[in-house]
Amino acid sequence: MTVIFHLAALFFAKFLDNVLSTTKTILIQRGRCIPAGAALAVSNYIAYSITKSIVTADSDLAIIAVSVASGVGCCLAMTVSKRLSRDRLFVNVIMSDNKEAVQDLRDFLALHHITNVATDSYTRDWNTKTITVTAYAESRAESELINGYLSQCPQKFKRVVQS
Repeated sequence: MTVIFHLAALFFAKFLDNVLSTTKTILIQRGRCIPAGAALAVSNYIAYSITKSIVTADSDLAIIAVSVASGVGCCLAMTVSKRLSRDRLFVNVIMSDNKEAVQDLRDFLALHHITNVATDSYTRDWNTKTITVTAYAESRAESELINGYLSQCPQKFKRVVQS
């Protein structure tokens, strides 16, 4: 029972160490010096304590527990960061040879209050006038709405996304 408790403690410690380490990197990227330094200090203390414990362990189970905890901690920190990060603006330039399909897309964007600009354009053969829509998705939800619409539409669209 003591071995299981020891492995669980090592797992949790490494999990916490990895979360703190990943958080430190995110805080550095966001220019948050003092919280990043605090996360680094605590992470280092935990890492050195884990290393000391692994060196004195009699089996590879401690190394396995710590390795798995590393991956789990990283995944959790990235998931939390993704949830807390601000959405980016994605500029979608969407074209089609089918003018009516682009008009329907433009109506869909307007219905969902997605900022867009429609401009006259021409098809590849330069003989037929069509419309190009530039849609400004300001959130993940708006990007997903555009993705969903285009994937369900039977018409073929050319789409260029700029972030």
